[in-house]
Order: sequence, then C-alpha cells, then structure tokens
Amino acid sequence: MTVLLLLLMAYSLIGETFHEVIGTAIFVQFIGHHILNRGWYKALPKGRYSALRIFQTILDVLLLLIMIAQPVSGILMSKHLYTFLPVGGVSAAAREIHLMFAYWGLVLMSIHAGAHLLPMVKRIKSKRGRAAAILIAAAVSVYGAIAFFTRQLPGYMLHRILFAFFDYDEPLARFFLDYAAIIVLFACIGMLLQAFFIRMSARKGRGKS
Repeated sequence: MTVLLLLLMAYSLIGETFHEVIGTAIFVQFIGHHILNRGWYKALPKGRYSALRIFQTILDVLLLLIMIAQPVSGILMSKHLYTFLPVGGVSAAAREIHLMFAYWGLVLMSIHAGAHLLPMVKRIKSKRGRAAAILIAAAVSVYGAIAFFTRQLPGYMLHRILFAFFDYDEPLARFFLDYAAIIVLFACIGMLLQAFFIRMSARKGRGKS
C-alpha cells in the first residue's frame, strides 16, 4: 500500500486514469487489511489503555478516517472510472478534501508503517549494522525533511494550497526520490514514537508493580 501510495502522489505525472485505478487498488487492499485485522475492532473496548495503546489507537483511527474520506472524495470527482455514478455539484469540494487528505494520508501511513517496522529494526544484532542503518536512515530523513518543505507539503496539509502543482519537465525519478525520502522521514518518526511510548508504558508498568 505504501508503494502504491507513492505512485498516487504523482497524479498528473502518471495519468489521471492510472491514478484512479491505483486509488481503487489501494482501497481494495485497505478493506482486505481491515478484514484480516477485524479483531482490532473487537478489542477496542477491552483492556487497559497504556500510553502506547493510546498512541496506536489514535494513529489507526485517524488513518482509518482518511482512508475512507480519500476514496469517497475521489469517486465524487472521478473523470474516468466512476462517471456512471449520478453525482454532481460536489466535485470542487471533493477535490479540496481529496488533495488535503492525500498528504495527511502519506504522512500518517508512513508513521504507521514505521511504527510496525520497529521490531524488524531491533532484530539487527550487529552494532556496526545498526549504526550503518541509523546513519543511512538519518541521511535520507534529512533529505526527506528538505523535500517535505521544498514541495510545500505543509501548505497542502493545512489547506493553504488548494491546487496540486506539478513540474512536467521534472524527471519522474526525481519526484519519486523526493517522496520516497519523505516516506522514510515519517517512517523513522513512527519508529521513534513507537519506541518512546513503549518505554513510557514500561516505566508506568514498573511504577505500579
């Protein structure tokens, strides 16, 4: 889903029809993901909410809302796959919602992915290997932070920029490199947040024992 999301961000650069096809594919994957993890819904009212669980639940709920709003707004403004639907007069509002949530979705999905990647990173036993991974991740994250502001993502996320701007002379490789680095940046933030809340929850658990 994260890889497909990277393609979605290219929008006009890959073609509007392809954009709608990929968006539909992500939504189908999203539905399948939640069917496989349906136990999460049953567990929501049960058990104690530690700092870690609160963080994970808030992140998951926000991502759930965005992943519902995105395909719905996309269908309402569709120019190719869903033109048969009797929808009219809402495409302008749907476009603004779709644009803003696209960037929030990119950020939150990256944080979500990073939080779940933490156990894999912890499996790196070699100190040199872990140090190398940290240095590479830090370097890519710095580049991602620069790309995040250069590409004006805060403006899209805060609803200050209402239209997506693309440089059609820019090589696709450069575009994908920037957005891949942005994904790495927020995945690293997700891992750091996950590690922070794990420690916080562990400290509270020791305090009560």
